[in-house]
Amino acid sequence: MSDNKWFELTFKQIEPINIGQGGWGVVNETRIFIPGITMWGALTNEYFKITGKHSEHIFEEISCFYPKIDGKVLYPSYKNGEFYLGDISESEFRQKYVKSFTSTAINPITRNAKDESLHEIDLIYPNNIEWVGYINCKKEYLDEIKKIYIGGDVRYGFGLMKLESIKEKNYNCNLIKGIYQTNNYKNPLKNYLKFNNQKFEGELEILPEFDFTQGQKIIKNAEYYITPGSKLLE
Repeated sequence: MSDNKWFELTFKQIEPINIGQGGWGVVNETRIFIPGITMWGALTNEYFKITGKHSEHIFEEISCFYPKIDGKVLYPSYKNGEFYLGDISESEFRQKYVKSFTSTAINPITRNAKDESLHEIDLIYPNNIEWVGYINCKKEYLDEIKKIYIGGDVRYGFGLMKLESIKEKNYNCNLIKGIYQTNNYKNPLKNYLKFNNQKFEGELEILPEFDFTQGQKIIKNAEYYITPGSKLLE
């Protein structure tokens, strides 16, 4: 019998983070929530570094994570066509918490900037932000984790988050890497849902499915998903 349990995890953001969603030209934009697959990857990587054990499955039943500011978790929704976290619109959140970091690669011989190497990264700065989400796993796995690194720019000194608390919760939601696996959800969505021609208000996003079994990240499939914050219509 499985002794997995649902836990609420709270991470304290220590360094600026970029939650990649692609970008335009030289700008690498950031999401303002953390997809479940991103948290799964960070936890799986940290667990491997600590224990030397690699498993793609022990942390896979995990939700998306949302910012907690002034004691309140900001869950997603759409209001008049605009994405919101709690009562804060996306534009307001970006204005208050997101800043841009510009960098360029240097030619080691000439010490000049390399051609076409300039790029700009959008970063969510700490500003007393915590991140909250849910996971179904064995407590002993979580006890190994003290910190994680989020995003692809950790080499610049970004991405550090420390695990603040682990609380057992009666969450009971069928999730794999932040994607609903059944119709056990409530509006507005707090995780991704596979698009099957449902009527909804919100947005669609193409999510890739990766294969890591050959020692590198290979995209083996990609499908449309309804995004968090969207609302299904009758």
